[in-house]
Amino acid sequence: MQFSVRILEIARDAKPDVRPTPAGEFTVSGETVEIARRTVLEKLAADGRTVRCLSFTTDGGVAVVAYPPAPAPPPHSPAARRRGGR
Repeated sequence: MQFSVRILEIARDAKPDVRPTPAGEFTVSGETVEIARRTVLEKLAADGRTVRCLSFTTDGGVAVVAYPPAPAPPPHSPAARRRGGR
């Protein structure tokens, strides 16, 4: 079966009255709903997102509320290592 996945994004520090905003869509396939759920979670984790909520819709889709990907840490400079940084 094919499942259309709709991502809604919300900031980690959002106030309770803030609504999630659309952040993309993709499709996954799975023989069961559980396989589709695991596939969605794996894809979003690979994208650096943390899932807050995942629901299956009445039309056979998947709605996900997720936090945005964390920004990449800055690269370590060689100078920091010389000063004793690790």
